[in-house]
Amino acid sequence: MPHTDIPKRERVSVLRYSVQPGDTAWSIAEKFDLQPETILWGNEGLSSEAASLQIGLELKILPVDGVLHTVQEGDTLERLQAVYQIPAEAILEFPGNGLAGHEGVELVPGQELIIPGASKAVAWVEPGPRVLAGLGRRSPGFYSGPLVYFGTGYFQWPVSPIRITQSFWSGHPAIDIDTYFRQPVFAADRGTVIYSKWDTTGYGNLVIIDHGNGLWSYYAHNEANLVRPGDGVLQGQQIAESGSTGNSTGDHLDFRIRLAEGGFLNPLDYLP
Repeated sequence: MPHTDIPKRERVSVLRYSVQPGDTAWSIAEKFDLQPETILWGNEGLSSEAASLQIGLELKILPVDGVLHTVQEGDTLERLQAVYQIPAEAILEFPGNGLAGHEGVELVPGQELIIPGASKAVAWVEPGPRVLAGLGRRSPGFYSGPLVYFGTGYFQWPVSPIRITQSFWSGHPAIDIDTYFRQPVFAADRGTVIYSKWDTTGYGNLVIIDHGNGLWSYYAHNEANLVRPGDGVLQGQQIAESGSTGNSTGDHLDFRIRLAEGGFLNPLDYLP
């Protein structure tokens, strides 16, 4: 029998998706062949993946990478072009916007427009107390006493086996590692615990270790912390039991490495 190949039509409209257990912005983006930032930019108020993503939350999934813009009073195609640095024609002609072929287009407040290829700033909430410039662990909320141990400069994986469920990206300067409930969490290097308590910004039970060499490591969403501020820990020593505390969709470890006087680094650049 003759066979006819029917070409797959590209999606042009916005889908609705309900967050499932274990989902992250990164994993959802993978399902729809998008960048994880697009998950944030398609949902106003979802500026921080860690602080906002909850099971059952309904998300808008754009058909292409870009921004979903809600028209405000006074918005025009020319203004959107200036704001997003995307040609007005690209907005006008994108099929999902339903504007192509209309003369003298007037935008209506509340109307949602897909801005293909556009981007916005990505915000995320820093775990633990805010680190003030020039103060490091002398910032309020951290243990600032003497350090007990100094790191080797070489990190080991904090849990095993290793299955990364969310990688390092602009809205998530960490890696998420899949765990089972109360799985042992180990210090990635020697150091001194400078924070160990419930974090109020969405990361649940959080441990932060100062390795004394300009690097800190973070261990978030624990079911239980097993160390206290001021404790010296050895590389491979158990410091916590993993869980899903704080804003989390399932058991995992949010692991971070940062410069004591700077920003977060990609842990995959430091792990074996």
